[in-house]
Order: sequence, then structure tokens, then C-alpha cells
Amino acid sequence: MNEQNNPCRYIQLPTPCGEIRGLQQDGCLLFAGVTYARAQRWEDPQVVRAWVGVYDATQQGPACCQHVQFHGRQPSDFYYNENAEKPTYRYSEQDGLNLNIWTPEEGENLPVAVFIHGGSFVGGCNASPNIFRGADYCRRGVVLVSINYRLNAFATGYDATHKGNYALKDQVAALTWVRENIAAFGGDPERVTLMGESAGALSVQLLLYCPYAKGLFRGAVMMSGGGDFGQLGTPARPAIAQAVWRMVMDRFGVQSLDELKHAPAQEVYDAWLAAGATESNLANNCAKPIVDGDWIPDHFAPLAMRGAVADVPCVIGMSSDDMWPFYLYSFAVEWGAYHARAGRAPVYGYYLDRALPGGDGEGAYHGCDLWYAFGTLDRNWRPFEELDRRISQDMIDYLAGFIKTGRPQAEGLAQWEPLTDASTRFLRFGGQKPAMCQPPADKLAASSRNSLRPFPGM
Repeated sequence: MNEQNNPCRYIQLPTPCGEIRGLQQDGCLLFAGVTYARAQRWEDPQVVRAWVGVYDATQQGPACCQHVQFHGRQPSDFYYNENAEKPTYRYSEQDGLNLNIWTPEEGENLPVAVFIHGGSFVGGCNASPNIFRGADYCRRGVVLVSINYRLNAFATGYDATHKGNYALKDQVAALTWVRENIAAFGGDPERVTLMGESAGALSVQLLLYCPYAKGLFRGAVMMSGGGDFGQLGTPARPAIAQAVWRMVMDRFGVQSLDELKHAPAQEVYDAWLAAGATESNLANNCAKPIVDGDWIPDHFAPLAMRGAVADVPCVIGMSSDDMWPFYLYSFAVEWGAYHARAGRAPVYGYYLDRALPGGDGEGAYHGCDLWYAFGTLDRNWRPFEELDRRISQDMIDYLAGFIKTGRPQAEGLAQWEPLTDASTRFLRFGGQKPAMCQPPADKLAASSRNSLRPFPGM
């Protein structure tokens, strides 16, 4: 929606942290750039529990440190160029831990969705006004929250006293802030559903294992990243982080990360990037969360044996031309079978095979479902059709139903059946109406040759 034709006014309300000012806009209330925690470099986040005066939450907050901040562009501009109007971002190491809240103008004890962005644990943010928009969820009686978390070198610091996993720690801090404050915004802290895409979906998966996230959510939506990704290196082994950070410290001639606490951020980032580039295994895994025996106690199999994986209903989504379509399909099927055999909460799979109009034949590419899931097709340059708008509204209807009840259901739409050890059918988005289908496993395997596809544009 064009903001110039969508007048807004200020709104102010009390919270446990103090008074906050936001915007009444697009039929909902928006509180943007709310700092949920503060953290020094390579230190645990400290949840914000009070602020002085009235907090100004009328504009997006800065993103966490990342490549484009230091070098002017990402390795690929594909996703940036998908925007009809090119957004601009601010970056900060000190103030990047912030979140956005969209909530209905009137409501109490409403279900809440907390969205974790993707970006391979190296980039991305919650501040993209062209992708993330909560108005469609507010109209369905859902509060939507989107969060930032530390990335790349600033999330992975590892030495004798620092064990990385700061991204996961930030995410738990955000969930803790939501639990303590969301009632003031009309949300129910006991009805929080996690959502994430790509690295955000992998984060959701890891939060299912994280003992410090226990009780902070009751459902999970994983878009292009659900299931056990252990065989693809997520979570990574501590030796990965140890090797990279040993090279970084050697480059600076120091013995501990504490000696780099005040080094220029770009110098630290560039040293970390160079260390990871020394071999492909390090490059592919050095930004990922690691099995540290604490925040991520172990890999999935032994945790499942101990019953240490959160038993919550899940939605796992994928697109037909995703980066790893066969893996995504297989991991979702395996996750559904695991839940069914163990008598756990149901797992629902979706398959988007609508080739996006325009472009150079990217098809239903990795991450394209975000435009549909947030109702922001109008902010993409592509010539979307009525079919696309219908898919978007159907997807939001189902997801809102899941956030409300733990079941992806919507009036007038097909029943979404769960995955089991006997059924591998997914709900298909792409035809005139959503319907259960069997994804073409052979085609998915052949198209990816059982290996990862590159990001679009690379």
C-alpha cells in the first residue's frame, strides 16, 4: 500500500517498560524499532525492562552489522532488486537488537506470531517495509512481531570464554521481552507462535531444542528450513568456530576476544570473512549456530531420544524452485513421520509451485513465499495477477488459523491434512484453489541433483 495515501496518526500506550509512542496506520497500530535487549560485543543480551520517558517507536530501527554496511553491496542484488521501491537501511552494532509490533487497534489476549528473518545468518533484518507487513494478520485478529538478531562475526565469537550462539541468545531475549510486554499491545503471552524463513526457519528449528526457549512459544512455522538439517551442517560443530576465530585472533596478534572488544567493526568482520574463506567447509558453516552443550545441547537424534525437543504443532513450507527442494521435502517428511510415530503434535507441509510472473524464469524461488505470506505483492515490481493475490490471501488465512488454534484451517478452504509416517501429502499453493497434493519427489531430486542450488542471481 502506498504510504502517501495512507495517513497515520500517533498513538501512545503504557507498557511494563514505560510509555511508548507508535503509529495508527493501515487499520492497525505499528510500534517500530523497539529495543528489546542491549549487548556489548560478544556478550549475552540483557533484556530491556525499563526506559526513560516516552519511547519513540514511530520509525524502523537499525539493522545489525552485516556485509552491505561495510562494503556497499551484497554478493547478489537479486532480493534487493525484487522491491518495487528500493529501501534504505541503517546499521548499528549497539542498537540493532530491536523489534517491530503490528497489533489490531482494539484487542485483548490475541494470539501472537514472532517472525525471525532469514539471510544465511550473515545478513537481513526485520526492517524491510516491502516484505514484512502485519496489517493482514491484524485484520485476522493476530499480533505480529518481527525481530533482529546479531549476525556473522558478531554472532559467532568463540574462544576459551566465549562460545558463540549470540543469534540464538538474542532470539530468546526477544521472546522473553515479548512474553513480559506483549499483553500491553493486546497480545496473549501464552499464545505465541514462532515463524521464520530460511536461516530464520533454521533458528526456529534450533529453538525447539534450546532449553532456554522452553515455554516461550506454542507452535512453529518454518519456511524453507524445517526439519533436521544436521546432515547439511546445522547446527555446526564447535571446531568450525574455533578454527575460524583462532585465525582471526592470530591476524590481530591477540589471545582472546576480549582484546578485540573495541577493534573497529569492519576490521573484525573482514578478518572473520577472510578466515572463513580459507576453505569451503569453514565458509559454508562459520556463521551457523553451533552445538555448545548448553544453548544447543546436542544434535537432533540424541535430543529426540531424550525427549528434549519441544512438542508443538509445526508448519513446514517449501517452494518448487527452492535452493534445496529435495532436502526440504525430505526433511519435512521425516519431521512429520517423527512427530506421528512419537504421538506428538501434528506437522503440516506446504508446497508453493506458482512460478512468479516476470523475470528470467526463476520460478518459485527461495524466499518468494514471503511476498505471499505477508500480503506484500504490491511492493514487488512483478506483474502479479489475481491468482497471486488469491494465493496470498489463502496462505495468510491458513497461517492465521494456525497461529490462533495450532491447526492451519480457514473457512471455505480445503482441509489441510498433517504429514504422518504413512502420508507425505502437502498443501499446494499454486492452482486456483489450495489442495492437498503429492510433491514430485523425483523431479525435485533431479532438479537439485541432491545438492544445494545457488541463491537466485548467483
